[in-house]
Amino acid sequence: MDPPCKIKSNHHFAKNNDTMDNTLGLNDNGNMNTSDNNVPSNMDSASNTNVSNLSSALKSVNLSYGNGTTGNQGNGDFEVIAQQQQQQQQQQQGANSSSVSQNGASTLSNSLQQQARMQHYNARQPSRLQQQYSQQQQQQQQMQQVPGQSTQQQPQQQQQQQQGQALPFSNHPASADINNKNATVDCSRISKLFATQPMDGYTLFSHRSAPNGFKVAIVLSELNMPYRTFFLDFSKGEHRCPEFIAVNPNARVPALIDHAMDNLPMWESGAIILHLVNKFANQTGQPLLWADNVQEQTQISSWLFFQTSGHAPMIGQALHFKYFHTNKIQSAVDRYTDEVRRVYGVVEMALAEKREALIMDLDTENAAAYSAGTTPLSQSRFFDYPVWLVGDKITVADLSFVPWNNVVDRIGINIKVEFPEVYKWTKHMMRRPAVIKALRGE
Repeated sequence: MDPPCKIKSNHHFAKNNDTMDNTLGLNDNGNMNTSDNNVPSNMDSASNTNVSNLSSALKSVNLSYGNGTTGNQGNGDFEVIAQQQQQQQQQQQGANSSSVSQNGASTLSNSLQQQARMQHYNARQPSRLQQQYSQQQQQQQQMQQVPGQSTQQQPQQQQQQQQGQALPFSNHPASADINNKNATVDCSRISKLFATQPMDGYTLFSHRSAPNGFKVAIVLSELNMPYRTFFLDFSKGEHRCPEFIAVNPNARVPALIDHAMDNLPMWESGAIILHLVNKFANQTGQPLLWADNVQEQTQISSWLFFQTSGHAPMIGQALHFKYFHTNKIQSAVDRYTDEVRRVYGVVEMALAEKREALIMDLDTENAAAYSAGTTPLSQSRFFDYPVWLVGDKITVADLSFVPWNNVVDRIGINIKVEFPEVYKWTKHMMRRPAVIKALRGE
């Protein structure tokens, strides 16, 4: 249960940021440390021996083509990847300078260079329109063939026309994941899992570097629902096994089975979360992490969908283009990083408004000074008191942001400095025992 809004003592707010960070296991960027020494003191000694699975994944969130939680993912270290990229750039610069010194001026004119680039593009990424256009050109030239033209020139013309036609589809960057669907997969583990289904509880399908999977685990843990987690091995193609496809036709994580409801399968993190909170409220009569009125339910759903559609995908794309894309495209990195900052600006403003309303409501003796601007709100003893996106208690609208807030430092965003309300908000959620348990994969 969340603490009431009324405060009995100011002692609760006397902790400084460093003390709170150590309690939460957060580093200077507001992200969870991987050291066991940073585990909150309210956890038992046995739990202290385990490092958070998500914490380990913070240095190895491997985003394959298209989506951060969807491809064949290994455990790539961000720092190592960044060093490799820098070394490759230095080697390329050295090779370019050596080539210039040896060859002097470029041997191709600008027009020839442009033609070469277009031929390379067409060869790697042919479209149906390009193929149709090329075929039409061939037919027209064959019909308009000059009678006295040498037959030896015809194959040469056809070869030039075919330079922009299709090569095998596997050469297209997007085709690798598609073609891998035909590869041999190992379904032995997942087949064994489905051979014995429990009568109650839940089975969560996740991946150790998938924040969305841990997002569902947090809600299950907070609601104290019995569940087991099956971490898919993408390198073995387990997400393409028929048993898992029957659960999630999209072949991605997370996915969940509700065994008490005749093994009901569900997928997409937002849909799973809404199922869990609604079922819990219907069974217990307590809208934990949810609301008992349509107005707040709608607001919670709005923030939840905002997180699933605007927050997580933008971070995933920024990570992909920064660390895992075949070619470093700085404009793409900047575009998605800036969008993540914009999204956090939306959340920061909402939390700041809730902070101001809470202080004005509880700190009545200083309300006039705050309104006049003679005393900053940061002087209030309620300045570090938790505020939530909807209402006066924590909901799934808040908790859905937690796992992704722990990877934004990898794209150069320091939420402690740039978004202080988001930072405090995240810290309050990170100290919750159920969150800690879920992030450990327990």
